[in-house]
Amino acid sequence: MTRVVITGTGALSPLGATPAALWHGVLARQSGVRTLANVRGDVTTGGPVDVPEVHDRYQRIANTAIDAALAEAHRDAGDTAFLWGTGLDTYFREGDELVHLPTWVEFDSLAHRFALPRRMIALACATGTAAIGEAFRLVRAGRVQACVAGGSSMMLGTIYLIGFHALRAVAVDVANEPASAACKPFDRKRRGFALSDGAGALVVESLASAQARGAEPLAEIVGYGVSQDAFDLNRPPPDGAGALLAMQRAIADARLAPSDIHAVNAHGTGTHAGDIAEAAAIRTLLGTRTPVSSLKGAIGHAMAAAGALESIAAIATCRTGIVPPTTNLDDPDDECALDHVIGAPRETGATRVLKTSFGMGGQNAAIIVQRFA
Repeated sequence: MTRVVITGTGALSPLGATPAALWHGVLARQSGVRTLANVRGDVTTGGPVDVPEVHDRYQRIANTAIDAALAEAHRDAGDTAFLWGTGLDTYFREGDELVHLPTWVEFDSLAHRFALPRRMIALACATGTAAIGEAFRLVRAGRVQACVAGGSSMMLGTIYLIGFHALRAVAVDVANEPASAACKPFDRKRRGFALSDGAGALVVESLASAQARGAEPLAEIVGYGVSQDAFDLNRPPPDGAGALLAMQRAIADARLAPSDIHAVNAHGTGTHAGDIAEAAAIRTLLGTRTPVSSLKGAIGHAMAAAGALESIAAIATCRTGIVPPTTNLDDPDDECALDHVIGAPRETGATRVLKTSFGMGGQNAAIIVQRFA
């Protein structure tokens, strides 16, 4: 069977414009979530990225990550396939006019320079992880030699702040608490996530192609699983059955046992129901002895980009053996009992990580990455 490796990564997050900035920030328990300028109401926090407010801002956000991944992999877009998630439609102001960019327009603006196949992936908050998993399948099957996979989102407009507040999904402001503390995954005092902008890109390539080019593999992808809850539009089943199925499928796809998983890079949004369901699924699969951490206290929730950004951190765990702490997790909820990494990074020697992502509408995706050897 074709071995599949990652040869390049690119990340634009509230912690900075490189994978290194992302990784060093989460290790230090930094948060890029802050009070947003010119926003009023019950929710004024989010995770911005350092890209000018210009008409092509969406493309700039996405291409910052895409171009960095291609450069690290030493690949050209013209001989690389493209699987990408753009999440929700983009809205921005140009003077007094509200401009609307549908997702297909955003995708086309990014995809035209790539080789076929070019596919838009849409699995809500699981999009970024699913894009990587689908690229893994294409490469493993011999359909393509290499593919850029990931996602990008521009979420910090009034429409989405109001909309997710109406869904009771985002953390409302609390007096005398810094904006950076808004998102508290798995914590007893959690009250939702903080929206953020961002992009994450990975070059997924066959090992044979990488070796023929002399490219250095950063990590290997060994398994992928997806599932659908078919339970509720906004809530997962309390026992996390759909999430569990995606994780089980990823492990079976990799021909591994649950005991072969060294760490979990969790979806961990900081919502009440979501964290309970995810914790239940992880406990059923792995018990409470596998280290678990979430990045969303540090970078917010970048929707289609979330899984790709978090996968880049999972790769760093495989390469360093260090599991990052969950920023803002100080008092774990009893209903979210797991081996949470709290307060400081944990040097476990982990070389294989299960990355999970779960989206509204019951969309679930999981991949397994491991140190290349």
